[in-house]
Amino acid sequence: MGEVLHTLIYEHNLRFVALAVGICALASLTSAGIAQYSLTEQASSRRRWLLLGSVVTGLGIWTTHFTLLLGYRGDLDIHFKLKTVALSLFLSVALTVVAGCVGLLGRPRGILAGTIIGVGIAISHLLDLQAMLPPGGIVQDPKVNVVAVACGMFLAGLAGHCLVRSRNHVFAWPAAVSLSAAIFALHIIAMSGVTVGPASNPVEPGAWIASVDQLSIVVVAAFLIILFGAIFYTWHSERLAQATAREQSRYIRTLEVLRETEDHHRAYIELNPQIAWVADPQGRVTEIAPLWSQLVGLPREASVGKGWADVVHPDDIPGVIELWRNAIEAGEGKLADVRYRVRLVDGEYRWFRARARPRRNAEGTIVAWYGTLEDIHEQVLSETALRESEERYQLASRATNDIIWDWSIERERARWAGAHQEVLGYPELQHETDLNWWLDRIYPEDRPRVLASQALALEQGADYWNEEYRFLNASGDWIDVRTRCVIVRNNAGEAVRLVGSMLDVTQQKKAEAELNWAAHHDPLTKLPNRTLYRKQKLAAIDSAARSGTFVGLVLLDLNGFKELNDSLGHAAGDSVLWQTAERLRNSLPASATVARLGGDEFAIILPGLPTPDAYKETIDNALQALGEPFTFGDQSIPASVSAGVAIWPRDGGEPESLLIAADLALYASKAEMPGTVLEFTPALKGAAERRSGMLARARQALKEDSIVPFYQPKVDLKSNRVTGCEALLRIRGEGDRILPPSEISAAFSDAELAVQLTDRMLALVFADLKRWKAEGVSPGRIAVNVSAADFRQNDLLDRLRRHASASDQDLASVDIEVTETVLIGELGPDVARMLQELRQLGMAVALDDFGTGYASLTHLQDFPVDVIKIDRSFVERIDDNEPKATAVIDAILQMANRLGMATVAEGIETDEQARYLRGRGCTLGQGYLYSRPVPATDVPRMLSAITEPLDYSI
Repeated sequence: MGEVLHTLIYEHNLRFVALAVGICALASLTSAGIAQYSLTEQASSRRRWLLLGSVVTGLGIWTTHFTLLLGYRGDLDIHFKLKTVALSLFLSVALTVVAGCVGLLGRPRGILAGTIIGVGIAISHLLDLQAMLPPGGIVQDPKVNVVAVACGMFLAGLAGHCLVRSRNHVFAWPAAVSLSAAIFALHIIAMSGVTVGPASNPVEPGAWIASVDQLSIVVVAAFLIILFGAIFYTWHSERLAQATAREQSRYIRTLEVLRETEDHHRAYIELNPQIAWVADPQGRVTEIAPLWSQLVGLPREASVGKGWADVVHPDDIPGVIELWRNAIEAGEGKLADVRYRVRLVDGEYRWFRARARPRRNAEGTIVAWYGTLEDIHEQVLSETALRESEERYQLASRATNDIIWDWSIERERARWAGAHQEVLGYPELQHETDLNWWLDRIYPEDRPRVLASQALALEQGADYWNEEYRFLNASGDWIDVRTRCVIVRNNAGEAVRLVGSMLDVTQQKKAEAELNWAAHHDPLTKLPNRTLYRKQKLAAIDSAARSGTFVGLVLLDLNGFKELNDSLGHAAGDSVLWQTAERLRNSLPASATVARLGGDEFAIILPGLPTPDAYKETIDNALQALGEPFTFGDQSIPASVSAGVAIWPRDGGEPESLLIAADLALYASKAEMPGTVLEFTPALKGAAERRSGMLARARQALKEDSIVPFYQPKVDLKSNRVTGCEALLRIRGEGDRILPPSEISAAFSDAELAVQLTDRMLALVFADLKRWKAEGVSPGRIAVNVSAADFRQNDLLDRLRRHASASDQDLASVDIEVTETVLIGELGPDVARMLQELRQLGMAVALDDFGTGYASLTHLQDFPVDVIKIDRSFVERIDDNEPKATAVIDAILQMANRLGMATVAEGIETDEQARYLRGRGCTLGQGYLYSRPVPATDVPRMLSAITEPLDYSI
């Protein structure tokens, strides 16, 4: 099983495996569905469907298998013999056709059909292997082939068996699953026994020799044929489904009618209340069923003629007699239908329904009336209950503040019910209203939108319509309402009635507005937040572009705000931020936008400036307001503000470039003259240009593949043996000049470039590990630096696995080094989770440059860190015997020892430094004392120059 998994994961391109899975699933599901359908068709059409299913199956087997072969050993230049490939394709299709004819025509023999298909899978696999022409030749394990063929034929036979067993089910999915398993099992098991010999000479192209790329066209063509079969079968199935749905719909309607009849006529089912009767052409009853006498207690002789009317309720007699007389006199032979109450033998009255139809002779003269009398008492009670239920619904709608309305398009009138009095307060809604009454009370600006929306729903045949708008209530207030309705249509599809509700959503709208405000404003200062600031900045620039004016962007920063928080607490800091916002809001014109971008940083947008210098007076007023000391309780806090100014379009044509310009000006103000306002100048672009240049050099280095890893050893300070190396990024410049990473340092903070650089380093490191392994060199564990951008991608583990798999290496041979900024950023929880996953795969995590940043003991406890690296800035001062430096080193080593972490001292250049660190318990050393960073080709020589390598596990 291990060999099989290894073959699947490491010797196949997983993208081709995923493609093969999709092709196999599509072909198997399609062929199973077609075969299942062919088993239910008449003999005249079964053969055609069976042929289509067989062709799809054969193409699916060959396409799946060949897709897997195309993804096999992507590191080899494999070609194929076209004649053998064509023979494989032909036999794959031919054997599935034979399987369909032998096993599924006539009496279905699923196992036989599946076994023949299994033979086709095996032949296709063996022929395709014969068609392969790798540079080093192929050696197959016969025993593995026998196991693979047996497994494939067994699963294929199972697929045929499942197909026959589930032919009357909704879908024969077990057969599709078994067939897919047969194809994949045979290929993967058989390929685990395939060995590709060492490459000798490349395959010479020929007339009947094709490369992987050329045969991909054949695979695509076969897949398109499969897809066409799937689409054709789906289209045919859809037609059948639609016809079945129509029949089912009619059947359901019939069942509903029968169910309703059952509910309303339970007495008819249990006591046979259908009473048949016959009358002469004048309407006199001549015959009546015996059940009549049992129900009403009248003898049969007393009921004939007009005697039956003696037991009809007195209130119903006039209407019944009148209807019966009109039917006889009209002589049109239409169905007579009437309801009335009949007194039963116990004196109680029950509702009955009488229906009669005339029978005519050849001349068209009525010779008799035939009728039935049906007990509908339960039905009448149900109708009464329904009316009461409707009344209860109207009362419930009032309780929920729903206004119910019913608009008749034909009559152009609306009826109102529900809570209209409580919500709207109009007394005229007790009666019907016309359309204009509703339209006149819709907010004028909303009316065109509402009418257009309703007209569109009516014209497009929609079943529902809903809209929100403002509506005038009786007290003169505009309220927000939501209207929803059902559109009732006649048989021609024309709208004849709208029935719906109107709900007061004023409070909901108010709550939504409050949430929207909260999403765009800072909760402390009530100023616009960064999101609204961006929108306002874009709007100001768009307006200035149309009017030909300027836009001023001012970034403000409170000087010493961190120290204020540290000394007086966050309550004092919050008070200062709130006072700053109030002073800016009160000192700036209404057209200006003041936003809090975060922390103590504020932004001011000044739109519509007539000249670039027009901002100065406005900003002077704002700074004057900010110049007064802040107060917190009884304390007075000095105020100091630095500001940077950029003008659109002079200093930046795009919103982001304008922000960069203002930010550069603010940075220069804080660095050079804190407490002043500095306007952006072209000279400030130097920093931005240097960053841009670094990014460009990084992109060029990636494009030209000039990123190379250099390796510096890590030495066990006790045994003086190499335990591993750190992979350090270098750039190969012109004339093979090696450049340090500082040449592209800005790229490490760029989200896209940082990830690309890490990927390039990982690919090269794993490739070097593979080469060293082949040469018998053991460099120990290799440490690779990763940036915060790598953790933001959230796919670091998958990338590491991909690079390791590409070089057939184990992840446990590589360690990860991160800086303190990765741990203390906003990605902290995600970083902790990903680092823990890496450790579970055998990788160690090292914290680089410890002591130079802001990492604390809390971070070391919260994050899975195995190694602490002491920065070179502390190590280099050991020779100077600086107490502070050695005190820091001692503290770090003691802390690491108690936490069970290993330590690495960077920048060791002298024996004295090494002896001091070894005496204080430092685990590993790294620096020029042992070796400068060297290219991969020099690593074997470097290792032998130091000492014998020693495998070391953190």
